[in-house]
Amino acid sequence: MVSPLQTRIRAALDKEPDGMTVCHLTVALRSNPESIRKSLARMGDTYVDRWVKQGTQYCAVHCLAFVPEDCPHP
Repeated sequence: MVSPLQTRIRAALDKEPDGMTVCHLTVALRSNPESIRKSLARMGDTYVDRWVKQGTQYCAVHCLAFVPEDCPHP
C-alpha cells in the first residue's frame, strides 16, 4: 500500500531530476526526517544516485527510478 507521504516524495523527486537529500525532502515536504527515511526504504522506485558532503557528514541523494509496470521483482 502506498502511503500519502510516499506519494508526496514521488512528486517532489519527479520535479527534481538531479535528486534530493532527506534534508531537502524534509524542508520541501515539511515532514519528519525519520518518516521520510522510512518511506524511502520501502519505496522500490527510488535509489541513491550519489553521496554529497554536507558539513562533516555525507548525505545520500535520492532519485526517482522509472520501473516498467511489467518488470519482475528481483
